[in-house]
Amino acid sequence: MTEIGLTQEQIDAMLGGVDVGDGGGSGVSSDDLVSLADLERETMGNLPSIINAMTGMDYALGDIEFTRTNPEEILELIGDDLIFSIPISVGEPATHYIVIERTFAKQVAGALTGSELDDSTDLGEMEMSAIQEVVSQANGTYLTNLGAALKTTATGEALTAIEAAELGGNIDDSALLGTLSMQQSDGSTAQVRHLLPGSLGSMFLNKLRGSVAPEPAAAPAPGPAPQPAAAPMAAPAPAQPVSTGPIVSSGSIAAPSSEFQPATFSQLAPPIGGVDTRNLDILLDVTLQVTVELGKTLIPIRQILEYGQGSLITLDKLAGEPIDLLVNGKYFAKGEVVVIDENFGVRITSILSPAERIAQLS
Repeated sequence: MTEIGLTQEQIDAMLGGVDVGDGGGSGVSSDDLVSLADLERETMGNLPSIINAMTGMDYALGDIEFTRTNPEEILELIGDDLIFSIPISVGEPATHYIVIERTFAKQVAGALTGSELDDSTDLGEMEMSAIQEVVSQANGTYLTNLGAALKTTATGEALTAIEAAELGGNIDDSALLGTLSMQQSDGSTAQVRHLLPGSLGSMFLNKLRGSVAPEPAAAPAPGPAPQPAAAPMAAPAPAQPVSTGPIVSSGSIAAPSSEFQPATFSQLAPPIGGVDTRNLDILLDVTLQVTVELGKTLIPIRQILEYGQGSLITLDKLAGEPIDLLVNGKYFAKGEVVVIDENFGVRITSILSPAERIAQLS
């Protein structure tokens, strides 16, 4: 007969229904990992949309999975990828990490800056700033979605690029690793990893389960003090019929005890001498900002970064078309540019009607 030996930890795990694996994350079951993956899809699922909007790429979200990990496994997996440390607060302060493959980071930085980056080219200061802007945008959206999903307030601080050695010293065997896979229409793929300390992952799970300690029940209010027994009362007299009409007494009709009189209001007469403008006079010295808008257009970041002295920008207005006049950011009139002495000016050619002004407020 073969003797099978089990450790006390494994016995406790079997009795308590806890999944014990080779890696870290003790106390996190397979169902918990699925719950974290669902939360990740809800909070980080729009990462491809953010990247596409900023770079013009067409990535789509693929699989999302969460696994337990430890410092040795994560450092071997990351290699020379870019690591961003982001302090956040979700009820209590914590730090999470976003890891981007270096090859994918070069593609994103190249699309943002217009640089040609290959395997032999390293990321410069401008390219790193571009990547940090993408991660910052993604983190801001993540915190907004996280606060809504967990019904709490989630805030963050400025992110920092760190080295793998520093990451290894900040996590332990309870760490949880999320992997987001993305794919472009041309078949190219990319992965973004999301590393959570075990304590942060446990906090998320507790909020998802709603495992908030119930408030102690309030002590019952003391009952009223016992009253002394009342003396026996005489039997009530027979009830007399009640009349809802006027009271009749000795052949005469008496009015009800409560008297009601109709309310009277004085007529409002128009003010003598026309409209009172005293209130309007108070506003006449208030200053408003007047803006002349020659035209506008939408330009992607990569094109803006290519501009230099002498570059031309095409606006959405044709030559000779009236320009827009705005008062405190609201369209007020149209006009044409003129020169007054040595200054530019505007000759108003048309003013919006009151109906049009009201329409733009909606």
